[in-house]
Amino acid sequence: MLKIYLLKYEDPRLISDTAFMEAATEKIDSRRKNGLQKMKKNSAGRAASIAAGLLIQYAYEKNLSEEDSECVRVVSLDEVLDSIQKVRDFRYRIGREGKPYFEGEGEPYFNISHAGGFAAIAFSDREVGIDIQNRRNTKTVQMADRFFSKEEKAAVRADKSGDLFFRLWTRKEALGKCTGEGVRPYLDVNILNLGVGKATGYEWTEDVVEECFMTVCLKR
Repeated sequence: MLKIYLLKYEDPRLISDTAFMEAATEKIDSRRKNGLQKMKKNSAGRAASIAAGLLIQYAYEKNLSEEDSECVRVVSLDEVLDSIQKVRDFRYRIGREGKPYFEGEGEPYFNISHAGGFAAIAFSDREVGIDIQNRRNTKTVQMADRFFSKEEKAAVRADKSGDLFFRLWTRKEALGKCTGEGVRPYLDVNILNLGVGKATGYEWTEDVVEECFMTVCLKR
């Protein structure tokens, strides 16, 4: 089972409408709500955190519903807010490198990422990692030269579309988030071929959403 939801949250109401922000904040769990205290001067970060909290509530409810069988779904902020009827105050345990899990027997695995005005969440009955990156970054060759394997560096330099860098970067991030080890062990690992090496034993979903490239890594 794998369900992926993306929330487009770039909405001025989450930045400057105090009443709207307060109402939205009441629909997220207390751990994430408390974390907003550290973001008083970071309006963009606060909006992203609220959006992620809302998306957790929304996706958890949808995960319980047999009717929602779509694998990937993009939802609006208003749709999410209107759908949250029961606010769950989730309790989390934190794994190595900060990977979050729901506490309790039988709870689904999940993972979150946000970029380019989107919050993305993956829910599964297996270990899962998700990463989304904004393709507006133009320093792809420089970053590949700094972090990637020799084979990947050459491939990125030869890629005229500019998309290969983001495909590789999100693969590495999603794999590191799935294993719970973080991206560092995979930065210089050749992951051009998802059927060999470190990429074996996992299933992959890749998609482009507006200006963002997204990859989901699921343990087999």
